[in-house]
Parts: sequence; structure tokens; C-alpha cells
Amino acid sequence: MILTPFGYYFAADFEYGFLRDKREFFFSSGYFIAFYTHIVGAPAAFLSGTLQVSRTLRQNWPQLHRWLGRFYCLAVLTAAAPGGLVMGFWAYGGLSSQVCFSLLAGLTWIATFLGWRFARIGQLKKHAKWVLRSYLLIASAICLRLIHPLLSELQLNHELTYQLAVWASWVLPLALFELVRWFSDRAKCRCADAVVVSR
Repeated sequence: MILTPFGYYFAADFEYGFLRDKREFFFSSGYFIAFYTHIVGAPAAFLSGTLQVSRTLRQNWPQLHRWLGRFYCLAVLTAAAPGGLVMGFWAYGGLSSQVCFSLLAGLTWIATFLGWRFARIGQLKKHAKWVLRSYLLIASAICLRLIHPLLSELQLNHELTYQLAVWASWVLPLALFELVRWFSDRAKCRCADAVVVSR
């Protein structure tokens, strides 16, 4: 779903879906630099990030995990997030979509940087939480392509449907992650308190 349109993107086919409303400013504004940077960096980050989720890889090939992590951070911090931030200013769907994509790019950059920073200073639990947040935000491109057709069934205005889909594509997964993490942390605290009391 992500890679199929690349033939239209690299040839800059302005009759194709996403590029239809970008003809007037695609080259003249420098938008194309951010666009190509993003569409190369984001899939590279998603692929390497997906491999990083594997506990088997982390435990059996820690050196590979570290090198893939460096590659992931490089792809996000220098390509996917900065390119997405610039693209956000021209996003389809008006101000709502523009704010959404700009906020998504900024949060992705911050989460990735913090994940990298905590790994560097050896705080691995915080590292894991922040890179998982980063990965969920990167995966929003996949979620968007799954959610948008479902919302289209509601037969709302096309622009409104897109606005709802872009917000839902990262707010819902991130909120679910934070909720699960919160309940998990509370359960661990209860277990720890029970152990202390039993002693």
C-alpha cells in the first residue's frame, strides 16, 4: 500500500491521487525536496523499525539491533520527520490536516530523539517506551490507509473524512499504547506493594 504508488511519485504524475493538487507548487516552492526525502526516509524507517520490534533480534543479535536502531533514528531525524513537517504545510484537508501532519512530524522527531538519547545513557526502559512511541507514529501511514476506506463508508464529505482519518491514524494508536502502558505500570506497582506488605 505504501510502495505501490512510487512509480507515480518519482515520475511526478500530477494526474495521480496524492499529487493532483500539488502541480502548481511542487517544483517552484521546493516542496519536491521534502516530498522525496520523506517518501524515501519513512518506508526505510518503518521497515527497520518493524525489525526492531522483534524480541528475538534484540536478544540474539544485540549488535544488529544497535545498528538498525542507528539507521532508524537517522532515517527519522534527517528525512522522514523533517520532510513530513514541510509537507504538512501543504496538506490536503485545510488547516486541520496541516496542523495534524505538522504535529505528527514534530512528535515523531521528539520521540525518536528521546529514544536515541535514553539508549545512549543506558536508560533502556525509557528508551524502549520512547522508540515504541516513535514507531507507532511512523506506522500512522499504514493506519491512515486502513482507516480512510472504513470512514469513507460513512459517506461524509470527502475532505472531512480525510481530516478524521489523518487524526485517527496516529492519535488512536498512541492513546491505546499510553492506556495499556498506564494500566501495566499500575499493575506492577500493586504487585510491588503486595510484596512489600507480605514481608
